[in-house]
Amino acid sequence: MVVPAASSSSRREDTSSSEQRELVRRIRVTADYYEILGLRKGASEEDLKRAYRKLALKLHPDKCTAHGADEAFKAVSRAFSCLSDADKRAAYDRYGSETPGLTRRHQGARGPFTAQGEVDPEELFNMFFNGGFGGAFGGGGMRYGAFQTHFGGPGFRRAQQQPQQPQQPASPMAQLLQFVPIILLLLWTFMQMPSAPVYSLDQTSDYRHQFDTSRLTVPYFVKDKHSFERQYPAAGRERARVEREVETLYRQKLEHNCYIERTNQQKLYNWGQRERAKNYPLPHCDKLRGLYGLYT
Repeated sequence: MVVPAASSSSRREDTSSSEQRELVRRIRVTADYYEILGLRKGASEEDLKRAYRKLALKLHPDKCTAHGADEAFKAVSRAFSCLSDADKRAAYDRYGSETPGLTRRHQGARGPFTAQGEVDPEELFNMFFNGGFGGAFGGGGMRYGAFQTHFGGPGFRRAQQQPQQPQQPASPMAQLLQFVPIILLLLWTFMQMPSAPVYSLDQTSDYRHQFDTSRLTVPYFVKDKHSFERQYPAAGRERARVEREVETLYRQKLEHNCYIERTNQQKLYNWGQRERAKNYPLPHCDKLRGLYGLYT
């Protein structure tokens, strides 16, 4: 099934259901890839495929006209693209982000990635529902991350059936040269491994020293106070960059927790417990309104 790309020439009338609008809203305020797909950490490959299939069909721009559906559809595609790749998922589970540099496994293969490594949601959707994923709908071949290229045509079988000529033993130098690409690959992989995060929003045994952002006084924690101050001087550009990241992540965290609080409050209203619903605490929503002036 090939789904045509949604037209972006004009904004369409919102004819979506309340369920679709609520789904779009939940995904747009969620930063965690597992929560976007509605899964727990450690979900199986089949769970990932089922979750993506369900959400992609609900949120595809040709089917969902809710405001922000495009962004939600792209977020689902990014989450699935990362978590369905073993290397990216391992890096995400450890650091909360994808491993830099591992953006495309095979430059000659067609896939749902642009030259910059960004996922193309429409192409990913078409590949998935056209059976482009090895294991999702059967088929054999060689795997590259979450995708699979298919081999085994008649020419391939004929080549297998040809008798092999006896080979001359390789010299020691030739045998040594065979390992050079492997050594270079290992060195490259080691160089691409991300270092430990500079800061944490939560205080832990490793991140013990507290700093506050200069604009909104958002607290964050670093490993070594003196080393951090030397590398990121208080009035320097790098310190300002770090603090912008801290405030952005902190806001996303508040929005996510505020959404949960509002959902729990609405459940009380639905159950007829209006008094409890009115008095239900909303600390993260209050914090969000106080810091950013947002009506939540």
